[in-house]
Amino acid sequence: MISILVVEDSSVKAASIKEVINEFPEITSSIQITSDTNNARRLLDENKYDLLILDLVLPNDFGDEATPENGIDFLNEISLDPNKKRPFHIIGISEYTNFVEEYSDRFKRNLWYLIEYHEEEEEWKDVLRNKIEYLIGSKNEINSDSINSYDFEIAIITAIQKELNKILMLNCKWREKKVINDDTMYHIGQIERGSNTIRIVAACAPQMGMCASSTLSMKLITNFKPKYLIMSGIAAGIESEVQLGDILIADQVWDGASGKLRSNGEGGVLFQPDPRSKILDEGLKEKLLHIKSKRKYLDKIRKKYPGEAPKTVLDIHIGPMASVPAVIQSTKEIEKIQSISRKLIGIEMETYGVFYSAAHCKKPKPIVLSVKSVSDFANEEKNDSCQDYAAYTSSAFVYELILNELEL
Repeated sequence: MISILVVEDSSVKAASIKEVINEFPEITSSIQITSDTNNARRLLDENKYDLLILDLVLPNDFGDEATPENGIDFLNEISLDPNKKRPFHIIGISEYTNFVEEYSDRFKRNLWYLIEYHEEEEEWKDVLRNKIEYLIGSKNEINSDSINSYDFEIAIITAIQKELNKILMLNCKWREKKVINDDTMYHIGQIERGSNTIRIVAACAPQMGMCASSTLSMKLITNFKPKYLIMSGIAAGIESEVQLGDILIADQVWDGASGKLRSNGEGGVLFQPDPRSKILDEGLKEKLLHIKSKRKYLDKIRKKYPGEAPKTVLDIHIGPMASVPAVIQSTKEIEKIQSISRKLIGIEMETYGVFYSAAHCKKPKPIVLSVKSVSDFANEEKNDSCQDYAAYTSSAFVYELILNELEL
């Protein structure tokens, strides 16, 4: 859709111009008509127009004398006044042949046109039709490109500052960035990959949990339009399936709190789960399975850790994960969640919300990935001693994916 402002003091000419515009039904609701330059000034202060159709001979106010000087003065204001919302295109129009000849150069200086109006002739109508068709086509192309193209290649989201700190230690030339009317602090970085520059944005949610991470995910998608949205950080692993520090990739994730609470008939409450899953992109999953089978990057990542790593060999696990609303430190609670999926590899508090936002945002939708490493087993012995190593292995693996594996 394009918007048009017509400044014309002749009702006959205004009707003829509107008749041409009405040939394009997609823009009939976006036309405004005024008869003097002062009203036109007010409208340009308030609105952005794609096309201004400007009569050359106009009054400044209703009832004033109409002169070509008024039209030219208004045209000059548009060019010089930074407070005006300048139209993208301007067409001048006049039925006075001598004025058209005298003032055409004033329009041509800015690649605008002053066309001669004759009520019964088609030439001026054809010029106006061609301009409107061009504007509609251009606007459709812009909208199509905007819908289908990404801006940043990567957006990284974390749930706590400790996780973000590991991301900001990656060699990405980070700098801080604020977005207008948004209190979140974003971090903009880049990685050179061959002849290409990969643009990255990272941010940390203000608190743990699906709600906060889902909100931040939507802001990252809206503000930066990333091709990939990656969650990095730490998670609790299933002790029988994984080791401390191991990298967990969710190939499906569900909301562990989704379900129904009802009486069990004995004065207690029974929770009946109703898991709603989100699934990892199949092409990306195949790539990750190949990385796992070849043990790519894992030994290098473990060796480069600057602290004391667990004695276990670093590994990758790709499987189901659950997002829960609270930190768990109970073997019995873990067993309840395991009963929903016997292949469960881990639990955490955010990933379902990130996947949900990516699935339900406007186009272009990002490919979403969760890379979280095991910091504990959510049992009674749970502590924070392995959080630093887990946050490191997660961030280091994300870096290797960006640098070597993701299709960007």
